[in-house]
Amino acid sequence: MSGKEDKMEEMRKNSPYLLTLEKGQNFPIPDLINARRIILIDGQTKIPSSVLTFGIATFAPRTSVHKKHHHDGAEEIMYILSGSGVGGIGDGEEFVQRTGDTLFVPQGVDHWFYNPFDEPCSMIWIYTQPSLRSAGYELESRNYKEINHDTEYKEIK
Repeated sequence: MSGKEDKMEEMRKNSPYLLTLEKGQNFPIPDLINARRIILIDGQTKIPSSVLTFGIATFAPRTSVHKKHHHDGAEEIMYILSGSGVGGIGDGEEFVQRTGDTLFVPQGVDHWFYNPFDEPCSMIWIYTQPSLRSAGYELESRNYKEINHDTEYKEIK
């Protein structure tokens, strides 16, 4: 690397605004089966937000499901990065969701997603609240564990 590239790499490592996937926190929930959900930004992460929670989810081929649920306290936006899945929003019929699709879920509206296909499906998602609790997850009553942002981030493999 040149001196300029070395300096840019050092700036990248030290940026208070850059969070790599490896620094996210895996946060499994009971209604998410055979899928991984990584929280990258919320109100308590190293890059905190006062208005949103942001992460990435990957659904394994043929076996992953996010059961029907809703968020009483937040809207949700999902963008399919790769692969496809099937899901629904509200009282509507299920439909295929593909790479490049953006889905909007209004506050309090039921939605669900599963991957019946042979390839994994990855998506980014945003809740319009700075924590899962404020988005409407009833953490204690549904056996969720609180996120402990005070612990060191574990490397994601």
